Amino acid sequence: MIENIIGGFSSILAVGPILGIIAGVIVGIVFGAIPGISAIMAIAIILPLTFYVDPIIGITMLLAVYKAGIYGGSISAILINTPGAAASFLTAVDGNALTKAGKSGKALDISLFSSVSGEVIATLVLILVAAPISAISLQAGPIEKVFLLLFAFTVISTLAGQSISRGLLSCTLGMLFAMVGLSTITGASRFTFGITELMSGFTFTPMLIGILVMPEVLNVVRQRKKSHSDMAITRSPNPADNRISWKEYRSVFGTILKSSGIGTFIGALPGLGSSTAAFMAYGEAKRTSKKPEEYGKGSIEGIAAAESANNAVCGSSLIPMLTLSIPGDDVAALLMGAFLIHGLTPGPLIFFEHTETIYAIFAGFLITDLFLLGIAKSGFSFFVKVASLRRYYIFPCVTIFAFTGAFTAGQNMNDILILIGFTVMGYGMRLVGLNPAIFIIGFILTPYLEQNLDQALAIVGTDYHLLFASPFSWVFIALSIFFVYSSVYMKKKKAGNSTQAQEVTS
Repeated sequence: MIENIIGGFSSILAVGPILGIIAGVIVGIVFGAIPGISAIMAIAIILPLTFYVDPIIGITMLLAVYKAGIYGGSISAILINTPGAAASFLTAVDGNALTKAGKSGKALDISLFSSVSGEVIATLVLILVAAPISAISLQAGPIEKVFLLLFAFTVISTLAGQSISRGLLSCTLGMLFAMVGLSTITGASRFTFGITELMSGFTFTPMLIGILVMPEVLNVVRQRKKSHSDMAITRSPNPADNRISWKEYRSVFGTILKSSGIGTFIGALPGLGSSTAAFMAYGEAKRTSKKPEEYGKGSIEGIAAAESANNAVCGSSLIPMLTLSIPGDDVAALLMGAFLIHGLTPGPLIFFEHTETIYAIFAGFLITDLFLLGIAKSGFSFFVKVASLRRYYIFPCVTIFAFTGAFTAGQNMNDILILIGFTVMGYGMRLVGLNPAIFIIGFILTPYLEQNLDQALAIVGTDYHLLFASPFSWVFIALSIFFVYSSVYMKKKKAGNSTQAQEVTS
């Protein structure tokens, strides 16, 4: 492994990958800092630009956008109390309180240092555990993979949003659209309705941009009459109020370590994501804090807990994706698509078939943290201005990038029609409460399920009971039942607590 890591650093320390990382960090911070534009939208827009470069450059650039985008959400959260991402909600509570007290620099500092610390810890875990897990996963055959993928669909669907049924429906819709075109197994034409252009299925990039990016543009147009809150940030004349001292960082370092561990663990579990990690870490930090009364009123410890946890998810969410082909969150699902476009199929074999590329990407992950620290620290004033831009300047540019990216993917005007069609569909999904990110995960994983199911049925023939002969099959069945039961139980418990609170109030 040491030789692979050294080889990875030698591959990444070249002009192309370094420039890609720098560009990715800048784009990620800018997009993350703009309210309404998330890291996943930034990746979807930048993805077509990576088609024409080496996978090491393209994928490390996308990962840099991911990392910097998660951090960038804290900038608008702290400065204008508008989280750029859902995971930055708790950062907004304490960070904006510090901003109102004239200590915005202190809040930005602790957010940056905590984010980088959490990312480094999670990346080290990714490097150390991913390859061994893949080696174990190689022992699984098609039958085990079928139940593993069914488990993945169950987890992702049941943990998506407030409604299990809507999560399952979103996933099922993604599976349905993935089946459009010629079957890779039988060659049969499915759901094409005689339209020749659908024989090859839907092009991934325009569909992705249409489902995830363009509905946000339509939403901004719909809310165009809402007033824009201009930033008015006052800064304390005392320099100590606008930076984090070594003593202050050291005082919250234990919280950063603990929260990073929580974020790393949550990120490695498919379907939970950075928001869950941030809330769990924040609650645990407050529970064990010596000054819990400061939480919500400008606690640097609270910011450190939330930011280190939600950024730790970046690295660990790739663990199930790279080892088991199960995306840890919606961004990992998008990155999985990027890996496939670049000819890298996530799964146990990726560490043996593309060893040099994977460890170069791991090295790029660590180097990204250094550039994020330097670029973010030196560009605070610029990113503050970006965070306060009016949206009618931003979203026309997003629209141009979206249409250009959709056309560039295949140099085909039909892809523009796909983009428009899925834009309408994505907007409609949001109106009825369906989850577009879960739709994408269903779309990506379905071909793997279909392929492994066909191989599994070929192995067992008519003896279908052999599907359940492997102990791994029963393990994944039990885990699926457990996740469904726990999700239903937690939702009923939450509903019961809400009813009791209303009775007490009345």
